[in-house]
Amino acid sequence: MPPTYYLGLCAVAKDETPFLREWAGYHHFIGFEKIYVYDNESATPVRDTLAEFYDLGVCDTYTLQGESVQLTAYNHCLRYHGNEFKWLAFFDIDEFLCLKQDDDARALLRNYENYSALSINWNTFSSSGHINLPKGSVIKNFTQSLGYNENCKCIVRPDKVKMTLTSHHFIYTEGIAVNADYMPAYGAYAPVAVDKVCLNHYQFRSQYNYEQKINGSDAEYGSYNPRSIEGFYQQAYSETEEHTDMLPLVDAVETMSANGTWRKKHNIAFLDVADKSSVEILKLTNTCIAARNLATAEVIFSMTYNMLKEDINFMLLGIALLRKAEKFSRALAVAEETAQRLPAPPAYIALYECLIAAGRHSASRAVRNFLQFIVRYEENAVNKHILEETLKEYP
Repeated sequence: MPPTYYLGLCAVAKDETPFLREWAGYHHFIGFEKIYVYDNESATPVRDTLAEFYDLGVCDTYTLQGESVQLTAYNHCLRYHGNEFKWLAFFDIDEFLCLKQDDDARALLRNYENYSALSINWNTFSSSGHINLPKGSVIKNFTQSLGYNENCKCIVRPDKVKMTLTSHHFIYTEGIAVNADYMPAYGAYAPVAVDKVCLNHYQFRSQYNYEQKINGSDAEYGSYNPRSIEGFYQQAYSETEEHTDMLPLVDAVETMSANGTWRKKHNIAFLDVADKSSVEILKLTNTCIAARNLATAEVIFSMTYNMLKEDINFMLLGIALLRKAEKFSRALAVAEETAQRLPAPPAYIALYECLIAAGRHSASRAVRNFLQFIVRYEENAVNKHILEETLKEYP
């Protein structure tokens, strides 16, 4: 049985009421299809705060009593819901996934399906000068970054996870976790790699909010609280840099919040494609491309990639799509993979065109020499004609 969802999210919340709707709405908007929130005795039940999402089938909640329940919640989610997901993220409510090259997280994750997890570096934000918690969006109100660091949170392949070790990393049954540049993570840490993605960590928010955290218990640490007011003052006087990567998405999230009309930016789910034939998926993707919905087409390609990667027509369409979307490095990576796994003239032609577009002159000459070689021996008239026309087009 295939998973029900391509991408899900698990979190534990304790008295995060002012922030929950923005956090859930934002992540659903960028492609998270299902969210499980474990409520650790919040004064206002999470189920009530996220009632709209519950009614839409986007969120489900559990209630956990006691202290230091975060790892219990994570392992429960893996055990009872892991098989529902291709990918499952474990974030806190003060953490927002920041996509640098995509507007849907599912398009990012296709590139990491050979690994057990993607470890995403923190970008920690200061209180941005706020004493009291301001009204409105966390993303808009807190834009002063203290910088990237090696701390990571994970999006894991549940079928390759044995258990949670800490809130930051896992024990895997096979494979490894890597950062966004495919370098191995070491426990909770990984080399900083933030050109594609990072995790914005709104650790401080405001002095009022931070003092509440100091004086209370939370789902991770319980009554033992490592926070101190000195830590707040230290960040308040630290040098910061304005980061506004996520602001283009905020207006849409705020509008949905005001209207209660929550949706994904690319309103397509894994269930829409999981049981489709290759012909149906190719048709659906081509329809999106024709309508200039390139990002939606890439989401479809990403979610169905593992099912159809042995279909050369599917792979060639993916290469063409990525080139049209001007994601040339991704197109080249898919073309190289296609030529290696499905060696046929159309695959080498696609590789040749991608190498030329990438300015890889030495490699493109080598492939051109090979195309000139095989055109002499190709018996299929259609393939022979395409090869000849390609060599004419790129002399």
